[in-house]
Amino acid sequence: MKKCVVITNEMSGNSQRIDFDKLAKVFGRGFEVVRLPIVESTVLSDLSAYDRIVLCGGDGTLNSVINCKKNDGAEIFYCPYGTLNELATGNSHKKNYFVNDAGKAGDKIFSYVFACGIFTPLGYIVKNKHKQKYKVFAYLTKVVSQYKICRINATLNKDGMRDKGEYILIMAIDSPKCFGFNFNKMFKLDDGLLHLLTIKSPKHNGLLGKIEVFFPLFRAFFIGFKKPYKSKKMTFGEFKHLDITLENKTDFCADGEKVEMGGSFSIDPILLDNRIHVIAQSEVEKMADKIQ
Repeated sequence: MKKCVVITNEMSGNSQRIDFDKLAKVFGRGFEVVRLPIVESTVLSDLSAYDRIVLCGGDGTLNSVINCKKNDGAEIFYCPYGTLNELATGNSHKKNYFVNDAGKAGDKIFSYVFACGIFTPLGYIVKNKHKQKYKVFAYLTKVVSQYKICRINATLNKDGMRDKGEYILIMAIDSPKCFGFNFNKMFKLDDGLLHLLTIKSPKHNGLLGKIEVFFPLFRAFFIGFKKPYKSKKMTFGEFKHLDITLENKTDFCADGEKVEMGGSFSIDPILLDNRIHVIAQSEVEKMADKIQ
């Protein structure tokens, strides 16, 4: 008999809403169903024993699964039970849809974002117990402490166009949404492209530097982009291939997971070997109610 694994992240922000019986009812017919709970010590690496993978968690859980070894023909169902669920809520007008493409930075696949610099540690520094208790407010309490000047020395080559300097933010994104802001209005689902946002570091440090960088941050996330943008301090646009060379090792946020990168590497859009079927919690409830 074919095997189905239901991965339940017990640390995700909305894990208390996970109803394993309903999930097994919806996804387990004709399968031998196994439950795999994720706790603090769990490391996912090999899911090749399963023909159907149902993951219940947030963006970080999804990132872990798409980077695991899997059966080429395995079905992947993603039921968002995280706090922000950026991938799913970025397409909030859709309740039941497929994602066929993603991005790859070096050897790391990411579903919606790969970024370093200001505010990006918010994706991985907030404690799971705080996300479960305070939801999105757990992130907001860290915003002030993460509003600080950083200087990432990097050389970027985007589709043959070279730029070099000190950056406060480098973000490759395959989603309309990040940090809770629907700013990427150029996004199209499964278009085979990624988008790059870069913001240069301010001239000054301290309060003056924070004032300087406020304006490009406001322009990027509160106003957003309907078309490519370029100024002295900020650029935004699509790309098919990006080469990055970092002067120092730097922590990146990959879908809410911390990844250290250094030296030279590339970021490219990729076609997933196993497409992701995203199904909202409300849709799972409806499907379970219809099954006798």
